[in-house]
Amino acid sequence: MKQLGIHSVIVGFALFSMFFGAGNIIFPPYVGLAAGKEWFSGFLCYYMADVGLALVAVFAMLRTQSIDRVESIMGRLGDLPAKTMMVVILICIGPLLAMPRTCATSYSMAVAPFVGGGSLAASLVFTVFFFGMTILFSIRESVLVDLVGRYLTPLLVAGLLLLIIMGVVSPIGEISQTPKVDNVFWMGVSAGYQTLDVLAIIVFGLLVVNAMKARGYSSSRMQFISVGLASAIAGLFLFIVYGGLCYLGATTSAIFPETVDKGLLVTAISSRIFGPLGAAILSVVISLAFLTTAIALAGSMGTFFNTLTNGRFAYKNGVIVACLFSGVVANFGLNNIIALAAPILTIVYPGVLAVILLSLFDRQIKNDAIFRLAAAGAMAFSFCEVMAWHWPETFAFVKSVPFQEHGFGWILPATVCGLIGTFINPARRNAT
Repeated sequence: MKQLGIHSVIVGFALFSMFFGAGNIIFPPYVGLAAGKEWFSGFLCYYMADVGLALVAVFAMLRTQSIDRVESIMGRLGDLPAKTMMVVILICIGPLLAMPRTCATSYSMAVAPFVGGGSLAASLVFTVFFFGMTILFSIRESVLVDLVGRYLTPLLVAGLLLLIIMGVVSPIGEISQTPKVDNVFWMGVSAGYQTLDVLAIIVFGLLVVNAMKARGYSSSRMQFISVGLASAIAGLFLFIVYGGLCYLGATTSAIFPETVDKGLLVTAISSRIFGPLGAAILSVVISLAFLTTAIALAGSMGTFFNTLTNGRFAYKNGVIVACLFSGVVANFGLNNIIALAAPILTIVYPGVLAVILLSLFDRQIKNDAIFRLAAAGAMAFSFCEVMAWHWPETFAFVKSVPFQEHGFGWILPATVCGLIGTFINPARRNAT
């Protein structure tokens, strides 16, 4: 039992670090700033929409015993749709968006201010270094989680806790008594929703369970216990760090307007707390946070495609290809990277959430058509939402759907389509 605790802590630390990417360091302070005196309420809403949903996804994968399958929780969609969905998810949050975003954001916040901003040569050198380190740390699958959990994450946590403790002992300023947004609840939920950590945990799940299998936890029961415990540990540390960052943001609520750039807000907080050394300390913290996320994503890419092809596509090749592709995309610029993947993520994410929520009732839902049509309904509506970006008059109906103003317009179409699915193909496909 003692070994289980030690292993769960190591893997929990690694999972914490895998989650803690670009969005996770810039959203919490902004939530605190926008919420003012209601910062704790905003934090709880953010936490539940981000980590809460991710932990629900972990529970759903463990409950359906799908966490170690290549199709993961998408299995009820059918073999080909499930694998297609997983490939799209992995590419989007891997080399198309998250991996290059970690590099581009790290450069823009931690390096660019010291090299004159838009130096192409400096950007290229940093990209080579960043993804060179990513390959170095992730090329050996068997030690990936240990490297992240034993060494990189403690350094990251120490840096963040130092920032938070100093900010609590010597607050930057008075907390505004008036929130800067009309609805703190929806603001927090929307910020957590935008981190896309639910997609990440679906990808990281296979990596984490493989780490536990390597330690001898191969039965379904021990996977449930070990992965569940590791996820709880990661959730606890995220609660502490996110809460601290939200508080730091709240202490700037009387100083900065709600229109402040989220990345610059983090820089300003660090500089005001540590003085001249703030920027240097922040650069170390950010580099560790983003590097560990890139390592986790590269490892997940290698593991997934190795499993998908039954070993024909080597793990190392997957890691190298992901890093090379990400290195090219990283130099497109942060805004272009986000714009490139935004439409795909907007369409895919609601479908994933629909499947996760239905999977909580996997044993009660005997009809696969409910899963398929609910996911299809969510994604069809999201497709219309993307079309409305370009042709607002043609797709004007999108705005009238309940909850759309908060980014949850897909819920009603998914529910209606799922109900229609109850009348189609009543037999459930046998689990494989």
